[in-house]
Amino acid sequence: MINWWDIKIDEPEIERIVAAIRNKKISQGTITEEFEKRLADLFDVPYVACTTSGTTALMLSCLVSGIRAGDEVIVPNRTYIATAHGAALLGAHIKLVDVLSDRPLIDPDKIEAAITPKTKAIMPVHLNGRACDMDNICEIAKKNNLIIIEDAAQAFLSQNTHGRYLGTMGRFGCFSLGMAKMITTGQGGFLLCHTKQDYDLVQRTKNQGVVNVGKAFNYDVLAGNFKFTDIQAAIGLAQLDRIENRKPHQVEIYRLYREGLKDVKCLKVVEVKIEQGEIPLRAEWLATSREKFIELMREKGVDVCCQIPSLHDSPHLEAKGSFPHSKIYADHLLVLPSGPDQPFENIKKTIETIKEVDAHLPAW
Repeated sequence: MINWWDIKIDEPEIERIVAAIRNKKISQGTITEEFEKRLADLFDVPYVACTTSGTTALMLSCLVSGIRAGDEVIVPNRTYIATAHGAALLGAHIKLVDVLSDRPLIDPDKIEAAITPKTKAIMPVHLNGRACDMDNICEIAKKNNLIIIEDAAQAFLSQNTHGRYLGTMGRFGCFSLGMAKMITTGQGGFLLCHTKQDYDLVQRTKNQGVVNVGKAFNYDVLAGNFKFTDIQAAIGLAQLDRIENRKPHQVEIYRLYREGLKDVKCLKVVEVKIEQGEIPLRAEWLATSREKFIELMREKGVDVCCQIPSLHDSPHLEAKGSFPHSKIYADHLLVLPSGPDQPFENIKKTIETIKEVDAHLPAW
């Protein structure tokens, strides 16, 4: 079976983990600081703070931004539900906005209609390395005095047409280090910060409100324990050593699929603008008969992943409105075998298998 995702964790990670344990570097400490510094240098930002997950990074961003129960946060209807949960866990109400017709990214033209006096923030999501229209979104946010918290969990080192890294244009940029990402620490996440004031507050908020609990004299910030660990950071440092090879690998996977499937009738590519600096995390395509396509592919030894539902179908978010563009992606989007360590041979085999099943499926 060709798995839908492939990422390596092997000898370099093991060696760093062993070294960390032998040196009694277990909880958050100097190895985490080194990992944060390397990430900050990579994204060309002053500060990075690591935390327990991408969801926690979003929640910390909301908490530090002053978002509380009763506030409203604007979120695209097409995203992993973690985006909404990052704000909803604090009691904020999620206002969903439909996506563009040709790309599953928040439609800027629909944002202002969702703004009310209770709106505090916009969370644009750079889904699968695709760049949201941040020029337009930043203008809307400035006009309405709103905070921007970028969800770049699927956009590690992707850039927009101006050459800016996704996740660096809002007050905070949030990333995931889960298994199905460009680099992984098993679980984990991090925030990009632009001011020392924000960075210091994030570091306090993820450590019960203080920098050092052993030297604390008072607790005056609503906070929790959302610290990273040096063992995770050790894995992350080994993963960063691979990043320069992984970026072109991801782009080449997209190129192979785009070229190899151009005459296939049952699928339609969901474009990623690799020529403009976007890096696709996954190979996303629309299928006319998704469930049948997946069934036929798995019968032939190729695992294909069904994509996420739309957020308005989650009853606890109490969504209102119409989301016609989202429905297309909810009903038809899927992921072909991908991942920063997926062998090109697997991609070529997948393409040939798709050509075999294409005759048994309706055209898009």
